[in-house]
Amino acid sequence: MKMIVMSTDIQPKPDSKSDWLDAICKMIHNVQVDNLSSRNFAAKISGRRYGDVSCASFWSKPHDVSCSREQLSNAGAGGYLLSWQMSGEAHIEQGKARIRLAPGGIAIVDGRQPMHVAFPTEVRRIVARLPARALEERLPGFLRLPTMAFTPTGPLAEILFSYLMQLSGEDSALEPKDMELIAENICNLLKIAAGHAGLDCIDSKSLKQQLITRYMRQKACDPGLTLDAVAGHVNMSRRTVQKILQEMNSSFTEFITEERLVSAAKKLSLSAEVPISDVAYNSGFSDISHFNHLFKRRFSMTPSDYRNSQPLQ
Repeated sequence: MKMIVMSTDIQPKPDSKSDWLDAICKMIHNVQVDNLSSRNFAAKISGRRYGDVSCASFWSKPHDVSCSREQLSNAGAGGYLLSWQMSGEAHIEQGKARIRLAPGGIAIVDGRQPMHVAFPTEVRRIVARLPARALEERLPGFLRLPTMAFTPTGPLAEILFSYLMQLSGEDSALEPKDMELIAENICNLLKIAAGHAGLDCIDSKSLKQQLITRYMRQKACDPGLTLDAVAGHVNMSRRTVQKILQEMNSSFTEFITEERLVSAAKKLSLSAEVPISDVAYNSGFSDISHFNHLFKRRFSMTPSDYRNSQPLQ
C-alpha cells in the first residue's frame, strides 16, 4: 500500500466541478459536489492519504458536498471525518444534527452515514479521516450519536492543530507509520477535548508530557519563564509538572538549560557576526560567565571555539 501525497489548484473552467470532485474523493471522502459555479469556482487542496487515515487542507469558493450511506461499492471510504474550520462557515447536516461551524470550531461526523455540508462563502479548513474503531473506542458515545461539534482551547488545541497541519502538509516528511501514530494521538486528544473536563482530567502520561515540553520549548529563551508560569499555562499544579519532569529524568532547570544551550549553539553556527554576549542573552541567559561555564560543560569547548568549529550555514 502506497502513501498518496498531492496538491492541486482548481481554476475557473468548464470542467472545474469534475476536477474538484476528483480531488476531494482522492484525498478526503467519496462525495457529490453541488451548487458550484464553473465560471468562477476556484480551490486549492493539499494533503496525504494512507490506508484508513487521510488529511487535507483546502481553500475554496462556495459549494456544497454530500454523500449517501456507505455501500459495498465504496466500503472502506468511511470512518469519521474531523473538520477544523479555519475561515468561513460550514453548515453541516447529518441525521437530526444541524451544525453551523464557525472559525476555530471542530466538527466530527460519521463518514459512513448520509450527510450534507454547505459552504456559503469562501472557506478554509482541514479535514481528517480517522478510523472508526479508533475513535469509537475512545468516544463510545459516537455509537449512539455519531455527530459532535466543539471549540478546543489552550495548549490542547495547539497540539491538535499541529498534528492536523503535519498530516495535511505536503512538505511534511512523514512515513506511513507516522500517519497511523499521529491519528492515534489525535483520537486521544479528541477524547479529552470532547469531555469538556479540562486539562486536569488528562490521564495519559505521554499527553501530559507533550503539553509541558511543547510549551517549555516554545518559551525556553524567555529569561522570565518560571515553573509556576508553565504550570499555569498547562492548567496543572506546580507539583504535578515537577513530577512529570522527574519521570522524564529531568527537572525544570535542567530541561530549560538544555533547550537554551541548544538554541545558543544553533545561533552560533548561523552567524559569525553576532557577539557571543548577544547570543547568550537572546537564548535566555542573563549571566555571561555562567553561560560560558554551562556551554563548555555541555559541548566540551567554549562558545568561541564552537563557533569556529562550525561551517557557517
